[in-house]
Amino acid sequence: MADAETPASTPPSSAPPPKKGMSTGAKVAIGCGIAAIVGVVVIILAIVAGGMFVSKKASDFAGGLEAQQEASETVGKLEREHPFTAPQDGVVGSDRADAFFEVTDDAWKKMEDWVGEMEERGERIENRGGQAGLGDAMAGLQGFGRSRVALSEALDDHDMPVSEYLWTGMALAHAYESLDRPTEESGVPRENLEIAAENRERLAEITEGGEDSNDRAVVLAIAWTLATSEGIMSSIPGIDTLGR
Repeated sequence: MADAETPASTPPSSAPPPKKGMSTGAKVAIGCGIAAIVGVVVIILAIVAGGMFVSKKASDFAGGLEAQQEASETVGKLEREHPFTAPQDGVVGSDRADAFFEVTDDAWKKMEDWVGEMEERGERIENRGGQAGLGDAMAGLQGFGRSRVALSEALDDHDMPVSEYLWTGMALAHAYESLDRPTEESGVPRENLEIAAENRERLAEITEGGEDSNDRAVVLAIAWTLATSEGIMSSIPGIDTLGR
């Protein structure tokens, strides 16, 4: 006899990887924290080194700023040319889900080495008592700028504004977290649950983060900084309620 308590509306899927039970917002905050560490190192070094840091490294420092400016221009262009309106039913189209994953993969390929380097630098800084060097600051700033450019280029390649990228990522992350709950209880559209079930491993890498994953949460974090710096975050429909 079939188990009467098994919800018929839950999409079939393979056994899920263990989840830590954190909210979507918490996971994004952790991802943002990875990038924020770099910013903290830069700020501390700028304060400690003072005028010498600014004058002697001005050309390198400017290179990072120019990269971020380029990213900003691309992000603004995408918002104008491909304005995003969240669907009223909250359903992520399969084609846009594919675009989200493609953008993430393309950007990650260009960020991965830098993220690995920053993790190694972080360990070395910790081992020497938290004393960062000038090279740590410059590597952090320049890599951060290049990562923003890498993501903006990936978004541009797939005609996806950062507002849509973030909304789609958050919606799929919420669906991923809700896979083990009955559809009627989670309130997540069935279509989103089906996409999440088909992409469990990819979403785990994005939402879980941590030592045992490929840290693709960093891509979502970089997108968050782009949207925030360009004043786009507040205009993303429903971004403040997804995952609650």
